Amino acid sequence: MTISNAIKKDILNDWSKGFQGLSTYAQNKLYKVIGPFVAGVEIFKLPRADDYRPYFVCYPLWKSNEKECVDEPIILQEIKNKRGLQFDIPYINHSAFYQEAVECTRKQIPISFDRDVSLKNMFEAIDSQFSYILVKSSPVQQAKLLEAKTFTALYVNDTASIKKTLEEVHRSSKNWMPNLFEWKFGKLDEWLQSLQEKVSNREGFLKQIEANKQGKKISALKSSELTA
Repeated sequence: MTISNAIKKDILNDWSKGFQGLSTYAQNKLYKVIGPFVAGVEIFKLPRADDYRPYFVCYPLWKSNEKECVDEPIILQEIKNKRGLQFDIPYINHSAFYQEAVECTRKQIPISFDRDVSLKNMFEAIDSQFSYILVKSSPVQQAKLLEAKTFTALYVNDTASIKKTLEEVHRSSKNWMPNLFEWKFGKLDEWLQSLQEKVSNREGFLKQIEANKQGKKISALKSSELTA
């Protein structure tokens, strides 16, 4: 069955009512700007099925342009139902599952969409991802999360947290197998150097974020701040 755009629009409108702190970014995406991040809820259509699943997502705003920023999430966290299972919500029977799905999403999303987010809460959101098997087995996923922690601290200019996260990066990177890391980021030493260079050029880092916030679609989103 082909799901019509009208059905998809109605479903996204329902989700928008459930998360009024978010703005529509695309047909299946509700986002907001939170300091150096774009975060929100995405509705994923399941392959070879007429069902969907909600996910909590978080993207970086320090990439080279708006398109690159929303190309690959730092966090992609599936929402579980009250039985601890993945949601499989039929598009044509969405209303029967919607209330439970919104309730579970609110409980499982680690940050607020309705107010500013503290450095501590963002760190907790990032750290929670390290418990997933995919992250435990992937130097690339670990690097993305640790980079995000470093840049979270850099954004609020918390020097103690910057130092601590860089130490965490160097400690963790000693266990990364080169063949599982280099296909994505290149040589580890060069990646570590580029990370340090970004930290040393906070002004340029902030300018890039502000430039991306002015992008056509991102500038239309609601926003809140990341605070120390």
